[in-house]
Amino acid sequence: MSLIAKQILFFASLFIITAIVFTASGLPAVYIILCFAVFAVLAAGSYYVSQKHYSKIFDKLANIKVSLRSFENKENNFDNKISELKQILQGVQEDMESSKEKFSREIFSNIKKILEEFINQLEETKKYKVNRSEFLGNVAHELNTPIFTVQLSLETLIDGAVNDKNVNIDFLKKALKSTKRLAELTKDLIEISKLETGKRISKRYHQVNELIRESAETVVMIAQNKNIAIKYDFRERDNVKCLCDAEMIKQVIVNLLENALKYTNEGGEIVISTEPAERGVKVSVSDNGIGISEKDLPRIFERFYRVDKDRSRDMGGSGLGLAIVKHALELHGSCITVSSRENQGTKFEFVLPK
Repeated sequence: MSLIAKQILFFASLFIITAIVFTASGLPAVYIILCFAVFAVLAAGSYYVSQKHYSKIFDKLANIKVSLRSFENKENNFDNKISELKQILQGVQEDMESSKEKFSREIFSNIKKILEEFINQLEETKKYKVNRSEFLGNVAHELNTPIFTVQLSLETLIDGAVNDKNVNIDFLKKALKSTKRLAELTKDLIEISKLETGKRISKRYHQVNELIRESAETVVMIAQNKNIAIKYDFRERDNVKCLCDAEMIKQVIVNLLENALKYTNEGGEIVISTEPAERGVKVSVSDNGIGISEKDLPRIFERFYRVDKDRSRDMGGSGLGLAIVKHALELHGSCITVSSRENQGTKFEFVLPK
C-alpha cells in the first residue's frame, strides 16, 4: 500500500471513530460536520505535502534522465558530465537530510548511491580514455625512433655508403640495433595487451628459490660485462613452494634484474632475497645503483615512463618492463612496492602466495 493510501485510510478511520464518539455523547451534528471539515483539511494538507515532497524525487530522476541521455551524442566531455551529476547529487543529499519521512529518505539514499557509483564509473572511464590516448601517442613515438633510424641507415647505404668500407658496417649495425629494438617493443606490446585483457595463467606449485636462480641465469652475462655482482640472500628454505605461473614469474624477476642492471654502475651489486611472509614468500630485488627521485617513484610502473629517457633508450628496453611486472603480479593476486633513494639504490618487493 502506498504512503498516500495509508494517510487517507488513517484520516478516514480517525474521522469515523470521532463521529461515533460524538454521536454516542449526544453532541449536535454540527460538531460532526466541523470535525469532518478539519480532518478533510488535514488530509488535503498531508496529500499536498506528500505530493510536493515526491515531486522533488521525480524532478531529481528527470534531471538524471536528461543528463544520462546526453551521453548518446558520443561526446567525451567527461568533466561536464561529472560536474552535472555532482550538482544533482548535492541536491539529492540536501533533500535526503531535510526529509522527515523514512520512506522518502530511503528513496533519496538509493538515488544517491546510484549517482555516486555512476560518477565513479565515469571518472574511471575518463581515466581510461586519457591513458589510452597517452598510450597510443607513446607507442607512435617509440616506434617512430627506431623506424626512422632503420630508414635513414638503409637510404644512406643505398646512396653509396654500402661501397664505403669505412662506414657501411656502422650503418648496418645501427639498422640491426633498431630492428632488435622494434622486435622487443612489439613483443612487450603484445605481452602487456594480453595481461591487461585478462591473460590466462597456468598456476602450479614451484620452488621459489629455484625460479629465481633460473631467472638470474638469463642475465648473468650482462652483469659480468658490467662487472656487477648478482647475489642471493635466501632466508626462505629451498624446498618452499608457491602457487604461480612459472614463466610469468620468471619474466617478472628478469625484468626487475634488467632494470637494476641498467641503473647500477659498474662494480655495483644486485641482491635477490626471499623470506617468509604471511601466507606466502616475500621476494625482493635490490641494487646500490643511482636510485630514483621521489617525484618519479609514483610513475615508474606507467607504460613507457622513463626516469632518465636518454639513458634508458641508449641501454635498450621497451619502456614497458615495469608495467608488465605490475600486471603480471596483479594476476597472481599480488602487488609490487618500491623504495629508493637517489645515489643509494632501489628495492622492489612482492609476495607470492603459498
